[in-house]
Amino acid sequence: MERPGEFAALIACKGLSLGNHLWHLMEATKTHWIKLIDRQLRMRLDELRDEQSQLEESKGSATKSSAGDKHETGRAMMEQELTHIQGQIESVRKQLIELGQMPTSPMAVIAWGAAVRTRQGIYFLSVPLGRIKEAEEPLFAISAASPLGQLMLGMTAGDSVNFRGHAFALLEVC
Repeated sequence: MERPGEFAALIACKGLSLGNHLWHLMEATKTHWIKLIDRQLRMRLDELRDEQSQLEESKGSATKSSAGDKHETGRAMMEQELTHIQGQIESVRKQLIELGQMPTSPMAVIAWGAAVRTRQGIYFLSVPLGRIKEAEEPLFAISAASPLGQLMLGMTAGDSVNFRGHAFALLEVC
């Protein structure tokens, strides 16, 4: 580490701020959060694949039934839903790839891959997934391209942003 800001970021990431304030986290590492997000994404992918299989099975049995306008309308709706699910599957796959490329090193300035502690919870600028269910304290995976993520980019600990009428004090950056 060459710069003092990197040292401060490392201390914050390990659970301490320069004011010796403990950063209460389950295991206090970005790697752990990435694993939680990965697990949640993979569960979503499994759910989508199950839905896809069920629709394909239904579509196959609908083909064997009688023909007519109702049959064709039902079949077209199933095709449309299959296309929608396939798009969601592709989106989750892309998020998994993006997550695999996440930087885990400490950061002093908020960028993609930063974790930001606020009074409302921890915001991890990663993939757009929302609240991470398995995290001990409120952890939100948000995109750096999201409106809140855009406001945070380039900020540091001690700054604040206003979003939808709420003030977010950026307490710590890791």
